[in-house]
Formats: sequence, structure tokens, C-alpha cells
Amino acid sequence: MTKSFQISTDTGGTFTDCIATDNFGTEYRCKILSNSTIRGEVSKHISETKFKVKQSWFLRKDILRDYDFSVLGDNFSAKVIAFDIEKSVLEIDRKIPQLYENQTFSFAISSHEEAPILAARLITETSLSEGFPPISMRIGSTKGTNALLEMKGAKTAFFVTKGFKDLLMIGNQARPDIFALNIIRPAPLHHIVVEVDEQIDFEGNVIKEMNYPEAVGGDTNHGAVNLIQSLKNQGIESIAICLKNAYRNDTHEKKLKEFLEKDFNFVNISTELSQQIKFLNRAETTVVNAYLSPIISNYLQNIQVKLPNQSIQVMTSAGSLVRSENFYPKDSLFSGPAGGVVGAVNIAQQANYQKVIAFDMGGTSTDVARFDGEFEYQFSQKIGNAQIFSPSLAIETVAAGGGSICKYDGFKLTVGPESAGSMPGPACYGAGGPLTITDVNLLLGRIDTSQFGIPVFIEKAEERLNKMLQSFNNQTNKEEILEGFRAIANEKMADTVRKISITKGYSTDEYALVAFGGAGGLHACGIADLLNIKTILLPKDAGILSAFGISKAKVERFAEASVLKVFEKEFVKNIENDFEKLEKKVVQQLKSDDVLAENIAFKNHFIYLRFKGQDSSIELEWTEYKEVISKFKEKYIGIYGHWVENRAIEV
Repeated sequence: MTKSFQISTDTGGTFTDCIATDNFGTEYRCKILSNSTIRGEVSKHISETKFKVKQSWFLRKDILRDYDFSVLGDNFSAKVIAFDIEKSVLEIDRKIPQLYENQTFSFAISSHEEAPILAARLITETSLSEGFPPISMRIGSTKGTNALLEMKGAKTAFFVTKGFKDLLMIGNQARPDIFALNIIRPAPLHHIVVEVDEQIDFEGNVIKEMNYPEAVGGDTNHGAVNLIQSLKNQGIESIAICLKNAYRNDTHEKKLKEFLEKDFNFVNISTELSQQIKFLNRAETTVVNAYLSPIISNYLQNIQVKLPNQSIQVMTSAGSLVRSENFYPKDSLFSGPAGGVVGAVNIAQQANYQKVIAFDMGGTSTDVARFDGEFEYQFSQKIGNAQIFSPSLAIETVAAGGGSICKYDGFKLTVGPESAGSMPGPACYGAGGPLTITDVNLLLGRIDTSQFGIPVFIEKAEERLNKMLQSFNNQTNKEEILEGFRAIANEKMADTVRKISITKGYSTDEYALVAFGGAGGLHACGIADLLNIKTILLPKDAGILSAFGISKAKVERFAEASVLKVFEKEFVKNIENDFEKLEKKVVQQLKSDDVLAENIAFKNHFIYLRFKGQDSSIELEWTEYKEVISKFKEKYIGIYGHWVENRAIEV
């Protein structure tokens, strides 16, 4: 029988985790750097091109021929000729520089493919000259999140109703620092704004028809072509379209999309991404999706081209799977952390715990979430400077991880938010990186170097620490400084847990802490002490639990409708009709993902209520009118501490 594989990967800012099973039930695990490299250390020189190496690649046959070999911290590179598995001897096609002769040094090997493909090669033992066996791959990634936070997305043109060209510049006029005299606006994601001369009223009636040439910048077809050519000349790759009141009538958005698709590969309209009323948030969501579309599309294409005719599913922020061709980039921003939450809940339930706090400390950040018998969702989230509409597990993130950079600014110790990433990585990785939390734990004797996945060098961490200590007085105790850095990191992470628990009225001492991620076990006890948590669960696959969670995720869909009507008993029939329409919509989407009708079940029906005139709504499970009203009152008092009599409640 031909061997086939189901492979689940999660690509984070520092590491890519992978877990797989084959059709014979054998399990495989793999953890590589997210810059698509595996690392080793030369321990002995056999000749100018042959070396005995220390490595933890767990290969059973040589698949490394034609991989690129590079010396860390040097621009020397060569091609791998062979790797002797039994003797752990690596041969390259070029003589090593004289500087490294008879010296131990660290090196990296890369196939220059996306990290999930390199992980698949290591697990299936497929060389560069061979085709892959049958693979079903599930992917979670922070690719979109990183591009958004680092402002490295595609050049995007924003098409909006005439008169609203400054919509995203003005935003909601919130001032993060209310005392700042010099207000610095964050740079917009879009490169250029095009105003569309059209009007639709709040009931969906067309007041002014859209004329294509006018909509894209001219009085004649010649004018339209000029603008499109101008956009191309400016390097515009992606289009975002958000028109006023399109949530009531999306005719103009669809027509404009059809017109622009002739010239651009990536055209995004707001009503395909969200049917909600809020103009600003719909616009931000559409621009984010457009900004990320070319990058995510290219990433998935780079994977698909290596796995032709094989199944690829992408993990969403909501903890569910979507086929790659039906996937929206806006839904990927918490995909890796969502995998971790699904994995943590799975492990907790195996141990008969229903109240769980998932604590995922990775290389770049720490993600936390609360579970109490049901997943907690949020349908609007802030990423970077944008508030977007996207269903997501309720996850809080803090920039504190193993790679968080530790500094002394002359007055105080700081940890993060900057991270050393996978390259150069922490100082102990030997590639010239800064002092990080990983180095702190290593110097405190909290890391067993023989169990670490890549070579680590304690002397490199000590060099960085000693350089920092030159800024202190001679009385400074090294261990106090290191414990200080650890305490700062612990407090930052504990405070993030408080945001999803104590500030929402949940007592942490009722929950078990599931600690995972590459650094989770190192800090679990410190976090538990700060939060008065008595139970800690450490999963067997803690270092790759996000990939484990992705392997356990289900194919799911969300559908939503803006109702904006007063919630009265006579209106219940209309709500039930709305739910029926949404059910038909999601069933059709699931069938397009090849899910059989008999395997489709409805997980939740939510209704969102608020007092008329308010902005924020409260999520409730839909049952029947009296029970929903009673639960709304109970939740409202729990959150706000009072109740408002004789005021209309709106859906």
C-alpha cells in the first residue's frame, strides 16, 4: 500500500511546528525555524569539504543533496553533496574558508522553500529530486499578521464613495495618548484613494447610478483607461472597494469589481467580507484583506506548486479549516494561536478539565485565551492600527516570548516588544543575536541544552550579558538582573491573562492553566503564582501544540446578517427566517469544500442585542424570546452594574 500523510503545520514568527500521521497510524513530529532552515554544528573536520556534525534532524535516509549550506554569521555558502546518516558526516561541494578550518562552528541548511514544504520533506523523507507522496496538508501561519504589523503588504488602491476619501485617515478620531501635543497619525495601509461618484441610501435605494468612467476617474472611457494605467504605473497590486450603505445594496460594489477584475488580479469588495453596517470597520477590513491578498496568495501558491493536485486547508482565526481557494486573508491573522487554543482545549478535556486558560508562549509573542465549556468568539478585532470584521476565537496577545529582547536603557530593565525572530535569533543561537528571554533562562540553568532542537552556545549569551553589565555599577548581581528580566516577562504575560479573565468577571483560581509553546513550561509556575492558579497542565506535545490543534480542527463556516430592528415578540418569526437564510448560505459554502450533507451540523446560533442608541452589543445563544431577554438582562447587569428600564432593545 502507498504511504500517504496528513500533515498539520503552524508557522510562527520564530519556529514552524509540524505534526503528522500516515495511513498506517504512525505519528511524526518536527520543529524547524520559520526562515525555512535546519541547523547543526560542525564538531570535527574530516577534510576540507567533509565534517562530522551535531544535529537533531531525525532523518532515516539522505535527502539533503543540493540543499544550500551556509555558515551562520558569514556569507559563505555551498551545496550539500551527501549526508551519511549513520556516521553523521556532511559533505559539501566547496572548500570551507581557512578561517573555519579545524574550528567548531554553526551552520544552516535550506531548500529555499516555504517552511511547511521543508517540514513535509523532513517528515516524508522526500528529496529535492523526488515528488511527494499523497499529502493532505493543513496550514496555520502568522504570515499575514507579520506583514500587517511590519507594514510589508501589497500596494493597495482604496475605492470609496465620493466625499469619503479621508475616511481611513480620520478613523474614529480616538487618541491613544490623550495628553500628546504632537499627534502622529499612523500611516494608512492604502497607497492611493479613488473616489467613486455614486449614492445609495440607508434603505438600499439607488439615489445616483454609478457610471463606470466617472467611477474610476474620467468623463470618457479614455479617462477610465488613464486612471487604470496610472494605478499600474504606481505599482498597485490590489484593489479595495467599500461603498457607503453597500451592506443594504451591494450592486455598485459588484459592478465595480467586475469592471476592475479585467486589469487587476486582486479586487476585494466589502460586502463579500462583512455584511455589517459600520462603514469605517468595513472599509478597514476590506483594505486589510486587499493589502494582504497578494502576499497570502503567493505564499499558498508556493506551497500548492510543490503539492500539485493535493488537498490544502488553511486554519482560520476562528479555529476552523477552510480550503485554500475559499480562504480570505483577513481570517488568517490569529490562525496559529487559534490552533493552540483548539489543541489546549483538546488536551484539557482528555484530563477532564472544562475550565481552561490556554497559555501559549512562543518565540515572538504569548497568546492567551479562556475556555469554559464553549469557545469564546469575537467578531471584531484590532490588528495593528485597523479594527476589522472577522470571526475569531477571543485571544489576547502580548509581545513577550522566548525571543523578546532584554535591554537596559540606563534607568530600567525592559523586555520586548522587539523580538530577535528566527534570524539572528537569541544570542545563544550563535548568529550574533541580542540578549533575549531564552538567553536569560539558559543562563539561569532552566534549559537543558541536550534537549534543545538546535545547537545553543551559553558562552554567546554570557558575552551579551557581560556587555550589558558594563552599564551597571560593580555591585550588581548577575542573577538578580536575570531574575529581574524573567519577572518583567512574567508580569507582562500575567497581565494579559487578567484581561481575558479578571477584567471580564472570571476568577482565575477556578481555571486550569494549559501551558505550551516552546517556552510555556519555563514560565508556567511563575504565571500560576501571580494569578493564584492551582492546576497546571503540561501537554506531551507542548512545543508543537498549535500544529496538534490544527490537526484536530474541523471544517466550519460563519454567516452573519445585520438586522437593526427592535427586538419584540412579534419580530421573532423574522429572526427565525434570517437564521434559515444564513443556514442555507453556510451549507452551500461547506458543500463547496466537499463536505457531505450528512456530515453538516449547526454548532451555534447567536443573536446580538443592545439598547437602541448604544454602539456595543452583547452576544447571546438564540433560544426563545423570554429566555433571551432574561439572559440579556443578566449579562448586561454583570458587565455594566445596572439595568435600564423602558428602553427599546435592538437586534
